[in-house]
Amino acid sequence: MNRVMKRSAAFLSAAVMSVCGAFGSFTAVAADSKEIEVVFDFVLDKSAIEPDYRKDGKLSDFNDFASFKTAPGESFFIPTGIFDSDTHGFSGWTVDGFYGYTGGETYRIPEDYAEDQIVVKAVWYDYKEPRLVEMTYKLEYDGMEIEKPEWLKSAKQIPGMIFEPNYTTIKVDNFGPDGLNLTSSGLTDGERVYKFGTKIVVTENPITFYPIWLKEIDVTYTTGDVDRINGNTSVTFQRLETGRDELAANDRFSRSGFNLVGWTSSVDGEVYKPGQTVTFPSEDVTYTAVWEAKNYTVLFKTGNGGENKKVAGVTDTTIICPDPEYTVEGKTFAGWKDSEGVIYPVGSEYLIKGAIPGSGISLTGVWTDGTEPPVTTEPAVTTTTAPAVTTTTVPTTTSAEPVSTTTAPVTTAPPVTGEQPTTPVKPTTLGDANCDGIVTMADAAAIYQALGNPDKYGLSAQGAANADCSNPGNGITAADAIAVQKLSANIIEKLPEIIEG
Repeated sequence: MNRVMKRSAAFLSAAVMSVCGAFGSFTAVAADSKEIEVVFDFVLDKSAIEPDYRKDGKLSDFNDFASFKTAPGESFFIPTGIFDSDTHGFSGWTVDGFYGYTGGETYRIPEDYAEDQIVVKAVWYDYKEPRLVEMTYKLEYDGMEIEKPEWLKSAKQIPGMIFEPNYTTIKVDNFGPDGLNLTSSGLTDGERVYKFGTKIVVTENPITFYPIWLKEIDVTYTTGDVDRINGNTSVTFQRLETGRDELAANDRFSRSGFNLVGWTSSVDGEVYKPGQTVTFPSEDVTYTAVWEAKNYTVLFKTGNGGENKKVAGVTDTTIICPDPEYTVEGKTFAGWKDSEGVIYPVGSEYLIKGAIPGSGISLTGVWTDGTEPPVTTEPAVTTTTAPAVTTTTVPTTTSAEPVSTTTAPVTTAPPVTGEQPTTPVKPTTLGDANCDGIVTMADAAAIYQALGNPDKYGLSAQGAANADCSNPGNGITAADAIAVQKLSANIIEKLPEIIEG
């Protein structure tokens, strides 16, 4: 019997109905133009058969069972009728003498059916037949016996009756040394598989039915080892091995900046589409999300009456912050502020980190009070590349918008303007990048603009000397603008700012 039970998975996947017909509703197309005559044979002489009343109150009619023609692969309904005779009771119909059907059920002709005629025969049982054939059930898994539920009773039937076995689902928890959770799915007699609803014609041979067991497996969905996940990163469901079901949809997990486009199976390594119907394996399986970067159109809101700018990009790639190409009298454009409060100068790189599903990405123009630095076309002063500096949000007490920074783009020092001196220019007021005699947030904006677009917003020689106020001597970097911000916000008391390390 171990042989029987170990073949259960194969039984379930077999196309049983292609052998014995099928129940339910089918839509089939004939394989060719061949016609097959369907004939109903009542077996007994019709003169000895009495039509009885059906459940709908109408008298059964022999004319409903007239012959007709159809094609291979087509399905037809067996007419409903109740009949009787003095010696025999009517139980239903059969095509092969083993599988039984009752009125109203559907039979499908196999597509490879070779004969020109198919005969559906009436099944009768003898009223005077004293013999009873026993239909029993036995429960075991991998050679180990399972206790049978009290409600699963044996049945004794008269040969010729149509019998439907008890297909009630049986669940067994924590069975055997491995603690398996088992669920029955259909029956087998060791040779044939009986799916739910399958009926048989009782013969003189008793039958023992064995439940076909399927073990419960864990089906886990996970986001994988990725960042920017909104909510849960994994979820597990219990499913039956070899069962068929749809995989989770593409909204099972949420990741900012990415679309969920597939699931990779831990068992076969295949990638399946969200919602695709699959056959689960006979072991625990994990489906890992496959992510695809989203396309964005990043919106740069200039403000102060200026026209908005749009730049296309993809998650985890960089775009160049555009020039607003717009001026406001008495104000200086300091850069573009993102949702985290970080300001990016014109011409600097902006990394698209993505947005939560349903949201877009936008940056807002920051304008500070003060005169815009003069535009010059003088040659640039060559300096070395300075390392980026990381700081936290810096509050401000001026009327300008709060400015905050994170790791600033690494750039070279901006060009100077005016006649080049033969000796190095000494700073007059550290931090006074626009040379107006005072150190304000406008100087920080002038440094940012010079770093982002040196051709348009280059500093004068004196302004460049004044701007180098954080660890003087290492060139002009974002750290100098940050130092000016700190001074304006009273975080530090004076310049220069010396940062060790």
